[in-house]
Amino acid sequence: MSQYKCILLILIFALSCKTDKDNTNRKESKIDLEIDTDKSLSLISKVDTIFDTNAPKRITRNIKLDSQGNLLIAAYDDIIRYNGDSFSLLNKPESLKSWYAFDVLEDSKGNIWIASDQSGVFRIDSQTGTVKNFTTEDGLGHLRNMCIYEDKDGNIWVGGQGGLSKYDGIKFRNFTIKDGLPHNDINTILEDNKGNIWFGTRGNAGLFNGHTFSELKNNEGKSFFNVWSIIEDKSDNVWLVDSSGLWKYSNETFIYKKQNVWKIYEDSKRDFWHTGMLNGGASTLKHIEGDTINNNDFDVTEVFKSEKMFFGIVEDKKGNIWIGGGDGIWLYNGKTVEYYTGTKKIK
Repeated sequence: MSQYKCILLILIFALSCKTDKDNTNRKESKIDLEIDTDKSLSLISKVDTIFDTNAPKRITRNIKLDSQGNLLIAAYDDIIRYNGDSFSLLNKPESLKSWYAFDVLEDSKGNIWIASDQSGVFRIDSQTGTVKNFTTEDGLGHLRNMCIYEDKDGNIWVGGQGGLSKYDGIKFRNFTIKDGLPHNDINTILEDNKGNIWFGTRGNAGLFNGHTFSELKNNEGKSFFNVWSIIEDKSDNVWLVDSSGLWKYSNETFIYKKQNVWKIYEDSKRDFWHTGMLNGGASTLKHIEGDTINNNDFDVTEVFKSEKMFFGIVEDKKGNIWIGGGDGIWLYNGKTVEYYTGTKKIK
């Protein structure tokens, strides 16, 4: 994927609430926004830039943790591991120029899985280091994939532009709108503590109970739109982010909580972090006190801003917050922000 295609994809996301062909006639629901208070007392204005040859050089959409607590970074061309001291690249096959990686995970067997925007799915064997490329010839539903997830039974779920694919270790089973899937363009996947598979799409949100699919609706019976983030918190509440903002699923209904949210994350202290988009393509990171998030007026602190886009969020084993984004990753240690990049030219 060229740089121009990446930029186009970002613009499509930002404007998709107006342009998605499946939702052209969708009427926006009227929502009474709950008021929150944005605080800027700890807003960090200075970000130190640190160049490292092996740090991300392209857009980093997702960051995960491996079994040792190291960062696994999907930096489009490269999959990068950060052990707390240094960055190292996972070896690509000589014939492979780029992973075209949108997402990465380490499964319960120690294998590394990569969701590729161009080439299907890759698996790096934990024992041999052998790279297996799964494509449509192997039964995978589509070559262009955005997210990858392992459920409690060890099944690997893949979501992309061709629906959902489930790999049981032997073969793929694919789901599309023909099978009841509400939308074929999948952004994110989550299994809740009851074993239900939640998924967010560029069009709406849905749930698979192991037998059938159903579309999720908000408290007014309206469809969600452009769902990029779904998490289950440590109290078993599900949080969903669509183009209108943050929703909490409670008592079998969704409650609207906050606007201008892109990604939502709960840390080990049960505090929440979220990114948001600003005018002109800039982004912001904000912190929510966990014991206030269920209040109508909860505490939100803006931590820092960037002219670059923010994507995935993760907490490392030391309690630092990492954010993936444009041509690098940000580290927030509670006091300062450092931006790591493999690109020397910084605007």
